[in-house]
Amino acid sequence: MTFNPVAALNVIECKKNIFNKSPVAIDLGSQTPSINNNFIKNLINQSKSLTNLQRQGLENLSNKKKFSTKDYFTSLGFINYKSIDINGAYESYQFDLNKDIFKTYNFNKKYDLVINNGTGEHVFNQYSLFLNFHNLTKVNGLMLNILPFIDWINHGFYNFNPIFFA
Repeated sequence: MTFNPVAALNVIECKKNIFNKSPVAIDLGSQTPSINNNFIKNLINQSKSLTNLQRQGLENLSNKKKFSTKDYFTSLGFINYKSIDINGAYESYQFDLNKDIFKTYNFNKKYDLVINNGTGEHVFNQYSLFLNFHNLTKVNGLMLNILPFIDWINHGFYNFNPIFFA
């Protein structure tokens, strides 16, 4: 999966609505960043909603030759970022999202932001996917879905209509 500009911008919007001083986030699926230093620099220059600490964190990030999705999240003020992926990439929890991870893996952590960024359509058991999605989210936490729906006919098991989430 790829952590792209759409995801990067939406995470900033979500962060504005998280009131926990020490927010934590988790991605369903390990994410390889497809954003680069130029994107980060443009983001700093164009985004009016960034705090001074976030600007400073993003400026530090833009000076790195290579950075991870976790680096992006911590630059915005998240104290921790994790992911869940059966492949175990990027230090992710190696869980099968087709199963109830609370029962199967005794995993009961909660997060301020839970992201389904291009993973949900690859999970066959949609009931377990959305059960996990909800169970991972703290009360008053946010759930962010970024999924393909137009012109992605042969991608994954499912295509979601945007009205589904409304």
